[in-house]
Amino acid sequence: MSVNGYAHIAGIAPGRPGYREVVVRPRPGGGIDEARATLSSVRGPVSTRWRRRGGHFELTCSVPVNTTAQVWIPASATDRVEHTGAALLRHEDGCQVFRVGSGTHRFAV
Repeated sequence: MSVNGYAHIAGIAPGRPGYREVVVRPRPGGGIDEARATLSSVRGPVSTRWRRRGGHFELTCSVPVNTTAQVWIPASATDRVEHTGAALLRHEDGCQVFRVGSGTHRFAV
């Protein structure tokens, strides 16, 4: 997969040099309603799996050890996002932005 494919479709991009922080921001649309990818970073594999169906969005992402991630969920400030172990940072550009540490995290809205 190309760099743009990882960053735009799968939603995986470096947030800081050396992937100490990862940005997970899938961008559904253009006829694509689900995607799955794994990127082998210098800190370990980063993976995302997401789907959008009938107004619902679900994302599962895995972040390697000693790495953090900003996870962007397409949701308004008033939408209730269900998540596992995430801290809400802010609302920006039509998304709720969360911070997570290493491990596997699930989000649904």
